[in-house]
Amino acid sequence: MVYAVAAGNRLQGVVAGVGAAGCALTALALPGRWPSLLPAGLAGVGGSYGVFLGLHSGAVDAAAPAVAAALFVAAELGFWSLERSAARYERAAVARRLLGLIGGAVATGLVGSLVLAAASGVSGGVGLEAAGVAAAALTLAAIAFLASRSSV
Repeated sequence: MVYAVAAGNRLQGVVAGVGAAGCALTALALPGRWPSLLPAGLAGVGGSYGVFLGLHSGAVDAAAPAVAAALFVAAELGFWSLERSAARYERAAVARRLLGLIGGAVATGLVGSLVLAAASGVSGGVGLEAAGVAAAALTLAAIAFLASRSSV
């Protein structure tokens, strides 16, 4: 939200208002332990960036992959803090979870960068294509890993 307000040059009050509403919902959801309210708050924060993009004139915003990764991390940490478990985690479990969070953020940034490059018509040659294949493989591996851990 702060990036969208600072980088914008039109209707910054609207962008800030949408982001502030999202932050307020998130601030209510976390201490109130309302997991159903957290996505609305995160959507408001992401929505402020969407409003910024709608008002943004010029080329595609190069910071979009970083914003996507930051929203991913915020969502994961938010839901992690809402878990009802009172048990303390072992160090190894916390380390695995943090590594998964970092890997997910990196994958989000990579995929976002590839989408941004494809949308802007950048031609990067073999190196960019190899990075795209690696990002796709990493994304599929992350999805498979998360699907194998899900409880039905």
